[in-house]
Formats: sequence, structure tokens, C-alpha cells
Amino acid sequence: IYLQPVVRTLSERVCGYEALARWIDPIYGFISPGDFVPILEDNGLSYRLDTFVVKRVAEIQSRNADQGIPIVPISVNISRSDFDNCSPVDVITGALDEYGLRRNCICVEITETALMNNEGIIKQEIGRFNEAGIEVWMDDFGSGFSSLNLLKDYNFDEIKLDMLFLRDFSEKSKVIMTMAVKMAKELGIHTLAEGVENEEQIEFLKSIGCEKIQGYYYSKPLPINELNKYLSKQGLMFETREEKSVYEKTGLIDVVTQQALGLVFLTV
Repeated sequence: IYLQPVVRTLSERVCGYEALARWIDPIYGFISPGDFVPILEDNGLSYRLDTFVVKRVAEIQSRNADQGIPIVPISVNISRSDFDNCSPVDVITGALDEYGLRRNCICVEITETALMNNEGIIKQEIGRFNEAGIEVWMDDFGSGFSSLNLLKDYNFDEIKLDMLFLRDFSEKSKVIMTMAVKMAKELGIHTLAEGVENEEQIEFLKSIGCEKIQGYYYSKPLPINELNKYLSKQGLMFETREEKSVYEKTGLIDVVTQQALGLVFLTV
């Protein structure tokens, strides 16, 4: 399991990770996920990989708690195969309960394509995730053709803006991303931009109120044993639970406005 940090734009603190599977073979060396994941998906086996990732992430979070390392949410990817072959809700809640972890220790990412043309089972399972207190994110928002319809039909806590918007960093892309972030805030949905690689993109995303950033600008995906040392070297600190509760609320405020805007925090 490799983890890639997610950074809060308002504080530039690490507020989460995405868990990514990497295959390092003793004979063939590093095998790209682009090579082995499609094969697993085509043969209905990707759910086994996803189940393995969930259990490893629960182990990682439990070990972090034991070692006094700050715990931030780790998102895991769930594929269409998971819903066809097992209950992702039961897998994740079971792993969390086994290690005595809070429900917010793991978030679920579901790709837009996995949600298309489903027969109701995915919608039912997402409802169960909502009831269990596990956040559900739409991954690759904007990569398909039915994003807006999916936002209407499902209860998502967060959308991940597709990196293709940043790769083609044109004025049209900027307008579309601005409106997507604005719409998400109106719906009470948090936003994260992935594939962020340079300071120009960072400044733009801050200016439109995108809440979180993930990409090589801050860090590539890293193995567990290298991660904390790298973050310390880069001066990247973890946000606290109190900071998260504040930023989760302020992140839903639309900052793209002609009116003067002030935020006041009162502690009692």
C-alpha cells in the first residue's frame, strides 16, 4: 500500500491520504496499476484487491494510533466489482470494528463510471455507507457524461475534480472548475482537486475555494515507511481534529463573491 497526502488549501496541512495499490514483483519489478488493475476488473477479481487494501488501511490506522501518530482519514477506492461480489459496507465497517477505529478513519471513493447504469444495488449500498457514518466521495468528477445527474441521485460528501481539467489548464477549464466548486458548495458537498503539479494551479484552486489538493506538487504516493520522514522534511504538518471541524464548515462557504466576506471563530 502506498499513500498520497491530501492537503487543505486554507491551512496547507495534511488532512488525509489516498490509499493506492502498488505491485512490486520479485522478478519483474514494479508493475503499473494500469497494467494489473484492468485485468482484475475484467475478470471480476478487483474486489479481492480492494478488500485487501481496506484491511491494510485499518491496520495502518490502528498502528498510527498505538504509536501516537496523528490519524487523518484515508480514502480507499471501491470498484463496480465490489458491489457485485461482496458488501463493501460490511467489509469496511468490519475492518474498522476489528481494530476499534472511528467511522471517519476511512473514506470511500467510487468512480463516476462505476455508478452508471447500475440496477439499484450501488445506490442502496451508498445509502448504507451514509447511515454508517462513512464518507462517500465521487472520484474522477467530470470524466464521464452523467456527473450532474449522479449528484442529484446520490448523497456524496465530496467530489474529486478530475485531473484532466488541470492538464488542459485553459480559460474554459478554469471557468468549468470555478462553477463546479461553486455548485458543490451550494449542495453542501466538499471539493478536492487531484493531479495538482504546480504553483499556478495551487493559487487558482485557492482563489475559487477548492478545499483540498492532492498531487505531485506536495508529494507522490509513497510507501508507509517513507511517508512520515518525507512529510517532516517538507515541513508538512497534520491538521488537528479541532481544525478539521472548523475547516469542514468554512470550506462550504462560497468565497467567489463581489461582497466583502469575513469569517469569525468564537471559542467558548
